[in-house]
Amino acid sequence: MDIKLFALWAVVVLCSVPVLIQLARMIGAIIQLIRTTSGSIKDFSDEVVTTVKTANSILATVDDMIVGVKELVSSLKELGSGAKKLGETLKDSSQYVTRLLGQVSGLIAVIKSAIGIFAKGVIKKGGADG
Repeated sequence: MDIKLFALWAVVVLCSVPVLIQLARMIGAIIQLIRTTSGSIKDFSDEVVTTVKTANSILATVDDMIVGVKELVSSLKELGSGAKKLGETLKDSSQYVTRLLGQVSGLIAVIKSAIGIFAKGVIKKGGADG
């Protein structure tokens, strides 16, 4: 039985050698695939990080622009409010100036009448003396 066992063992070893060689090749291919994939994954993750950083930078710029636009809109509202108040003030001022001119013209008419009355009095006195 020793020879049968040896022959069986020899057949098993001879048949398993090609299987072991193919298994070694397959393991080598898997290792190479892992090495290639890990490099690709690293490159991919670097690109993702760069893209996210760029997107964050763009979003920060957009946020700054939005803040600037909000400040501009607020300033324009204040400017509009100031312009409205200025218009109302000018309207009130024009009415005030119109009333003042009316009063000044009335005062001038009174002064003119007073001068006229005074002049008539002087002329009459001068005429009575003369």
